[in-house]
Amino acid sequence: MEIIRERLREAINIDRKEQRAIVVNKNRPALGECIENASYSSVFVTEMAKKLKKKTLNVNDYRRLQNALIQSELNIETLLKVDNILFALARDISGNNPISQLNATNCCCNIALGNTKACTAVAKHISPYIITECESLNRPLLEVCLWTIGNLSSGSKKAFEILHAQKCLQYIIILMHECDNNILPSVIYAALHYIYSGFSSITETELVELAEACKNKNLLEKNSDTLWLLALLSSNIACSKSLYYVLPSIVDFLHQSASNNFSNTTLIAACLRILANVLSNASEEIVNIFLKNPKYSHLDVQILFRGLLSHYHKYIRKETIWLLGNLYNHASSNINQTIQDIISFLPPLEEIIASTMG
Repeated sequence: MEIIRERLREAINIDRKEQRAIVVNKNRPALGECIENASYSSVFVTEMAKKLKKKTLNVNDYRRLQNALIQSELNIETLLKVDNILFALARDISGNNPISQLNATNCCCNIALGNTKACTAVAKHISPYIITECESLNRPLLEVCLWTIGNLSSGSKKAFEILHAQKCLQYIIILMHECDNNILPSVIYAALHYIYSGFSSITETELVELAEACKNKNLLEKNSDTLWLLALLSSNIACSKSLYYVLPSIVDFLHQSASNNFSNTTLIAACLRILANVLSNASEEIVNIFLKNPKYSHLDVQILFRGLLSHYHKYIRKETIWLLGNLYNHASSNINQTIQDIISFLPPLEEIIASTMG
C-alpha cells in the first residue's frame, strides 16, 4: 500500500500543479473570456477582495482575480486575510446568477490549490455549496465543483474530513454512474483525490460501490487518473470482482507497451498494481486472462516479464516482483507451475531483487 501511495503522491502533486493552468482555461469559452498575460500583485488582490465583500464582481474583475489566485500562493494568502471574504464567495455561489456562481466557484477551486490552511478554510465555509452543486445541470459549474472537491481532498486532511462528513462520496458515486463522457474526467479527478486522501476513513461498502460504478461506466481510459483510481480500489480485496472487467484491457496495454520499451511508466506501474492486487485471490480462469490469454503466446508473457524486470525504473521492477510473488503464492498449483516456468526463463531473481530492493 505504501508503494501505491508513493506513486500516487507524485501523480497528485503533478495534478495540483497542472490544475493552476487548467481551471480557468477550460471555462473561458463559457465566460466569453480572452487569455490575458498579466502579473497581479497582492495589492490588487486586496482591492478586489474588498470590492467583492460589498457586491458581486463584474466578469472582468472576477476573471482577473481568478488569474491572480492561480499565479501565486501569496495572492491566495492575501485574499484569505480579508475578513469574511469566503462568506462573500459563498454568497455568489449560492446566488441565482450562473455566471457569478461559476466565477466564485473558480476562485474557490484556485484557492484550494494553495496550502493546507487555505484548503481547510474553503472546506469549512464553501463545501456545503460545492457539494450541493454536484446535482447541478450547469455543466461548467459542475465541472469546477468536482475539481474543487479533488483539490480540497488532496490539499488538507481536515478538508477531506469536512467533505466526508457531508456524504460527498455518495455524490461522486452517483455522478460516476450517471454522468456523460464530457464530465467523466472531472468525476474521476475528484474520486481519485478523494479516495487517495481518505482511504482509511472510507468504508469497504463505499469502496465497492465506487468500484461497481466504475464497472458500470466501463472505465477503461488509459490515463493516469483513471488507472490510479482503479489501482487504489484494487488494494481493497472486496473490490476485486468489480474490477475483473478491466483486466483484458490492461493485459493488452502491457503487451503493447513492450514494443515501446515501457515508456509510459506511470500507467505501467498502475496496471501492474491492479494485476497484482486483483489476481492474487482470483480464480484460475481469471488469472489466465493474463497468463494464458489466447492473443499472446507463452513466450510473449515471458518476454513481457523479462522486459519489466530489466526496466531502468526501480519502481517498475518492484511492481513486477510484487506481481510475480502474488502469482507464485496463488492457491492454484497450475498457476504456481506456470509462474515457475516463467521464472526459469528469467535472469536470476536474486540479482534482480538485490538491485531493486537494496
